[in-house]
Amino acid sequence: MDKSKIRVIFEYEFRCGTSAAQTVRNINEVCGNDVANERTVCLWFEKFRSGDFNLENEPHGRPETKVDNDELKTLVEENPSQPTCDLAAKFDVTIPTILDHLKQIDKINKLGRWVPRELNEHQKRNRLEACLSLLSRHKDKPFLHRIITCDEKWILFDNRKRSAQCLGKDGVPKHSPKLNIHQKKLMVSVWWSSAGIIQYSFMKPGQSVTADVYCNQLDETMRMLAIKQPTLVDRDRPVLLQDSSRPHVTQRMLLKLQQLDLETLCHPLYSPDLAPTNYHFFQALDHFLQGKILNCQQAVENAFCDFIATCSPGFFEAGIKKLPLRWQNCVDNLGAYFD
Repeated sequence: MDKSKIRVIFEYEFRCGTSAAQTVRNINEVCGNDVANERTVCLWFEKFRSGDFNLENEPHGRPETKVDNDELKTLVEENPSQPTCDLAAKFDVTIPTILDHLKQIDKINKLGRWVPRELNEHQKRNRLEACLSLLSRHKDKPFLHRIITCDEKWILFDNRKRSAQCLGKDGVPKHSPKLNIHQKKLMVSVWWSSAGIIQYSFMKPGQSVTADVYCNQLDETMRMLAIKQPTLVDRDRPVLLQDSSRPHVTQRMLLKLQQLDLETLCHPLYSPDLAPTNYHFFQALDHFLQGKILNCQQAVENAFCDFIATCSPGFFEAGIKKLPLRWQNCVDNLGAYFD
């Protein structure tokens, strides 16, 4: 049967509320085995659910993508429960395209929630062993006060969020302007400990965190740490908690750590749920920025400074002190994600 006719049947069955599996059975019973397969029907049904009822094939080739992976990551981490069709609609792309980009940023769907990736058994075991070791070390000799940690984040200029409206039966929702997905943003790099902020810096437009940039930041962090927490530097010695992104594990960085005689804390791969900057600092920053519209780079920098000014002295200590509980949660879940 001509494919264009089969797609008409797909749409008909979809509008009738027929499941993909039943649609395949209905078509193959009438037209012969293997005329339709469930994977193809599922893809077309996903397209119909997104509101696209165009029955023509997508153009071949690789058109220029409209998806900014940084923006996609921000959207997914702000609301991990968003369905794929909603994400595709926001970027005005097809569902297969959004799935490709989600794969590029290591996001997979787990029970209706986007998580960093599907951990294999080896990765779960590494997380489990790392957390057991950290818990044992902390029990023998507490070291949370020695931890310094860091990470980078994109801050959007426009932080408005569209929210649901409670309306009566005949109520008309208020319209809000569609947000620009590809809007301006500025990257901030922040270094802190349980005692507070050590130092932070904003990347210049177009600049990324390379090994050279990261080493310079580490030098500045150690200089500021000697001023703000001299006891930690001279007597206790700091311990660096960082993730395993590329700038953090280069040969240049390893030499820098040796030069500074700085210990790094064991941090397993793909573990943002065990990184205080992710689960504590940036989460609070997102909440503070929600609804704010920042019209220039200086406004972004001022907003970040305002956020730091609102943080109580106990805010930073609380974020670090959550680590043993999160290590235990990871152990209790045998290395799997627990958030």
